[in-house]
Amino acid sequence: MKTFIALLVLIISSVFAAPFDKRQEPDACGGFRITSPNQSGLQWTNGECYQVSFDAGNNAAGALKITSIDLVDSNGNVVKPQWTGSVDATQGYVPNFNLNIPKTGTYNFRVNAQPTAGAKCTRDTVTFTGTYNPNSGSAQC
Repeated sequence: MKTFIALLVLIISSVFAAPFDKRQEPDACGGFRITSPNQSGLQWTNGECYQVSFDAGNNAAGALKITSIDLVDSNGNVVKPQWTGSVDATQGYVPNFNLNIPKTGTYNFRVNAQPTAGAKCTRDTVTFTGTYNPNSGSAQC
């Protein structure tokens, strides 16, 4: 009997703890998320080749197109576009691109995407330290 009462109390408390209204704002990105880079503290050099990869989430093929990747400074300002094109999110990555930074600092990439229906979708990567070297040319990516 004690087990039954304990179970009944657990069920009742779970019901009351759950929110009554479970509606949430729709996610314009449909579960789209960045998978790489995903570790903070990385140090990258101007001119080298890099890539951003992602998981399409709930998006079917053709439902979400990656349109650009911007370099964003530590204040949240877009510094420079790094890649522009059109890649289906189900591909999982954009082609390699040269890191183009104006000075040494802390940055992240902002991935911009456009769903076939709905508002623009953006996701930011983790931050990294970008090292500017005026002598480093652009690698062939």
